Amino acid sequence: MKKDELQSEARQRLVNVALDLFYRQGYLATGINQVIEEAGVSKNTFYYYFPSKEDLCVAYLKERHKVWMGWLQKEIDKLDAPYDRLMGVFDFLDVWLRKSDFRGCAFLNIASEVPDIKHRVRKEVILHKDEFRSVLKGLVKDLKRKKKYSGIDVDFIADALYVTIEGVISSCQNYGNTVLISTAGENFKKLLTAAK
Repeated sequence: MKKDELQSEARQRLVNVALDLFYRQGYLATGINQVIEEAGVSKNTFYYYFPSKEDLCVAYLKERHKVWMGWLQKEIDKLDAPYDRLMGVFDFLDVWLRKSDFRGCAFLNIASEVPDIKHRVRKEVILHKDEFRSVLKGLVKDLKRKKKYSGIDVDFIADALYVTIEGVISSCQNYGNTVLISTAGENFKKLLTAAK
């Protein structure tokens, strides 16, 4: 294996360890020494790639964003009808939350640990949430093209979907189960019916 491949592999190991530890333990509760030990790299290697824990956190959020959004898009793309694609977000949430042991949203977990909204870590959280909202809005726009839903207000419905999802994620994390996802989905269906 070439030197640059080994270096790239070491960086990815650090990010992968952060994906686990920051999500499972929390950002503030995870020390750099633990990350270094679990990644099997030297301190010099860590600091070569990440001058600070904050730099690792930004890389963690970028990687989490890429993986999570890719998974969401893959699940949505399995469905054809705009209504099914939109409602499929709730099915995705159910699967994701079960696989994540109900730790909730990695981005909101980090946001709760880094309260300064101007902080660069928080900017990554906002970028993720903005892109997620954009995906939801795109799904609602696709639905509006159907005659049955041509009267819906795209911005209102997309925002209602977003806050519904954020609320149900927090509830699932709090209660340690996904029971409320079906309730959230049913309530959103009622909103769609009333809005058309």
